[in-house]
Amino acid sequence: MQLDFSGKSALVTGASSGIGAATAKLLAASGARVVVVGRDRTRLEGVGQEIAAAGGEAVVVPADLTADGGPDEVIAAAQRAGDGIDVLVHAAAILEMSPLADASVESIDRMWNINARAPMLLTRSAVPHLKDRSAIVFVSSTVVHSGFPNYAPYTATKGAIEAFARALAVELAPRTRVNVIAPGFVATPMLTDQYPGAPGLEQWVLERTPLGFICSGEDIAASILSMCCEQTSRYLTGATLVVDGGWTVNL
Repeated sequence: MQLDFSGKSALVTGASSGIGAATAKLLAASGARVVVVGRDRTRLEGVGQEIAAAGGEAVVVPADLTADGGPDEVIAAAQRAGDGIDVLVHAAAILEMSPLADASVESIDRMWNINARAPMLLTRSAVPHLKDRSAIVFVSSTVVHSGFPNYAPYTATKGAIEAFARALAVELAPRTRVNVIAPGFVATPMLTDQYPGAPGLEQWVLERTPLGFICSGEDIAASILSMCCEQTSRYLTGATLVVDGGWTVNL
């Protein structure tokens, strides 16, 4: 089935790379006008140029969502570009690994502010502008559903956002559907940047993934679009979709 987002307005955070960039490109290819948000202006503009070169429409909004007023400024920019929001995808996140005993207060605060606080505040700013039959998707992680050492503060931020999404699904119904996607290992910089310091990590992941491969950001983006589309998911809200090649059920 070809998912059709023609005439829809989407906003994607973390759109300068990884899952966010892949989701923004796929939404644009499916007909949506996409507001791409990220902190890295150069990479974000590159994504916008790719979308335009493929015939899509992108509005580039460089922003720090942790800054005072940042979420309000992003939503104001989105409103200047269109007449409301049909799709909101929260893909911005950072991961800083360490044993809890070694985790600095600064690191914990950074992850909390980017991974949990920013999407909460951005959603708060977006709510008055969400259209009827709109959809929100938060990107979580399978670390919430299976214990990983050295990931505790990161796991806490993703667990918080899953709980937030469940409550919000009830609060915003029936006008807006709210769901969570929890990817497993994905071949984006968040994973591949770990390879040089962790020889054997890639093979270790492959051996424990029943489907036998590490997916791409585009694979996760396809699932996100399905969750946002009424053609496929009009009765889906308050749910968490685990997309991990079978990793969690194989533990």
